[in-house]
Amino acid sequence: MAEGMPTLGEMEMRVLRLVWQLQPCTERQVSDLIIAEREVARTTVLKTLQRLEAKQLLERVPDASPVQFRALVEQQSVLPTLVRRFVDDVLGGSADPLVAYFSGSGKLSPKDLTALREIARKLGEPTHE
Repeated sequence: MAEGMPTLGEMEMRVLRLVWQLQPCTERQVSDLIIAEREVARTTVLKTLQRLEAKQLLERVPDASPVQFRALVEQQSVLPTLVRRFVDDVLGGSADPLVAYFSGSGKLSPKDLTALREIARKLGEPTHE
């Protein structure tokens, strides 16, 4: 799925992230959270769920009433592709601006810092080919 991953808009990505967190979940659960964040119509969220379903990223839970959605792809398999696209398309292929942002933003939690240290440690290990 990673390389064949469809392009996602900002609203689609936000809805998909909520489904990953809440699944299985109803349109109303997702809509209520989105509407609390920004001014959008409930129909916009429903259409976004339907687009994600058409892109084969979500599916309806069989026989659920009211209709519930769940993801057809795991977050861990999608996020690396999205990050790579962001680095390639927005940052021109260099992760330097992203690293600089994180190092100067002050927005990293202790958990984020631990994860970054682990990544840096792995990058520093010699490869055995």
